[in-house]
Amino acid sequence: MQKLFLRFGSVVALLLLWWCGGILAQIQPPIDIEKRSSSELPALAVPQFLGETADPALGQQLRSVFQQDMKYTGLFRIADQATYPEVPQSVEQLQYPSWAALGVIAVITGRLESAAGDGQVGLQFALHDVAQQRMRIGNNLTGPKIRHREMAHRFSDVIFRELTGEAGPFDTQVLCVSPGRNKNSKDIVIMDYDGYGARPLVADGGLNLTPVLSPNGTLLAYTSYRSGNPNLYIRNLLTGAEERLTSGVGLAMAGAWTSDGWYLALGQTIDGNSEIFVYDTKSKQTKRITNDWGIDVSPRFAPDGKRLAFVSDRSGTPQIYVTDMQGSAPVRLTYEGRYNTAPTWSPRSDVIAFVGRADEDRSLGVYTIRPDGSGQTRLGGGGSPDAPIWAPNGRFVMYTSTQGSSRQRYMMREDGQANYLLPASGPACLTSQWVARTAR
Repeated sequence: MQKLFLRFGSVVALLLLWWCGGILAQIQPPIDIEKRSSSELPALAVPQFLGETADPALGQQLRSVFQQDMKYTGLFRIADQATYPEVPQSVEQLQYPSWAALGVIAVITGRLESAAGDGQVGLQFALHDVAQQRMRIGNNLTGPKIRHREMAHRFSDVIFRELTGEAGPFDTQVLCVSPGRNKNSKDIVIMDYDGYGARPLVADGGLNLTPVLSPNGTLLAYTSYRSGNPNLYIRNLLTGAEERLTSGVGLAMAGAWTSDGWYLALGQTIDGNSEIFVYDTKSKQTKRITNDWGIDVSPRFAPDGKRLAFVSDRSGTPQIYVTDMQGSAPVRLTYEGRYNTAPTWSPRSDVIAFVGRADEDRSLGVYTIRPDGSGQTRLGGGGSPDAPIWAPNGRFVMYTSTQGSSRQRYMMREDGQANYLLPASGPACLTSQWVARTAR
């Protein structure tokens, strides 16, 4: 009897192990986002969608968004469409053995349903796991047809999370400064991360610079010369109300918000010298953080809101320093090269990205360094890169590079791998911030 119980217990244990293993296999992300390189990236397939024949242009654009989003991660490749074994006849069903023979790990299927007359479109998307022969996740999305790219980006984020276990960078936007309608004017615009869907936030014919959006997407801090001097303004994007924070001839430029939107770091010229300040949106008070003969600019908060990275030439050349909200003695981080500027803290807190020039290399590049000053690494760059910006998930970096008279945007992984030129569909602009989409 005891042997029977032991045998029964062994069978139960094996069944439980098999069941738990199956569950873990389903939820374990197969893609390691931190891997540095791969000679053979896992393949995804995006076959023709159901209903696409009624609107071929829309179907092609949607599939192009998925292909582009996955490609820019540097973690996947898109299988050649000419080799696809079928055009799926159902969003939920696939001939899995045929796709497995092609070597793809996942297939994205979809259905288009355009509503006549009202400009709306219904989109059904699904992600299929080829190895497990099942539909892993599906979404039904409805919205204005003109916002079809946004809806596709949203499902790209779903795909990314399913395959990596982390938030995706696709349903996001970038804030930038673009040429205005007048010769010397600059507008502030916001657009999808890939350059599509640009719309103006400030376009008054004046010279508007260095925009920074609060985390909830409602307050826009920026510099404008509309009064004749470079003063700092905060505009409420919901109400249109605006307040001017600075006055006089001294240059004032916004740096960054804390993650709770309570404080705004800025650089302001006082008595001919630029210093770092922090503005309290609750008390409406401004606190001085630095007080040095050198020029202190470009403050950026750490994600914890307690530390600030900034640029100072107090050592004789522009270098990256870190201080805190109490204005403690700044600690110098960069010692390699005589020109290091434009710091921006990763949302993951582990590194600070910046633009620098190493002593042995005359060309500017995008670098990262740890907050303790160790591990300085060149990620890439070329031409004349502007300030790098981080994706909200902290896994990707974007920068604008000026080569001759051409200005182009690039996106790469946090380790410098997969450095891709982004489409030139949006305005030729200086990107200042990469933010999560807050408005629908």
